Amino acid sequence: MNRYQATSRCECQASLTAILDEGRHVLEGSAARLGARETAPAHSIGADQASSFDIAWMCPFCGRNTLRTFHAAGLRRLAAPSPVTPETKQA
Repeated sequence: MNRYQATSRCECQASLTAILDEGRHVLEGSAARLGARETAPAHSIGADQASSFDIAWMCPFCGRNTLRTFHAAGLRRLAAPSPVTPETKQA
């Protein structure tokens, strides 16, 4: 499964990050500021649109709801880990 990353800044200057799946749905959200890292609830809006969509975060540092628009082609693709296959036992 391919994963993608979208990043933006909150008004409080926290760095907001969302990890997305191939359908541009948020798998996880986080925020970092001054060396501290926290989970930031996030979701995508209009992920099925062809070119642009929105991501909304709730910043854990200032409490703001931050909405940003992203172009689908501008997402950063993350390296996918190799799939782990279970060993098969032979009788």
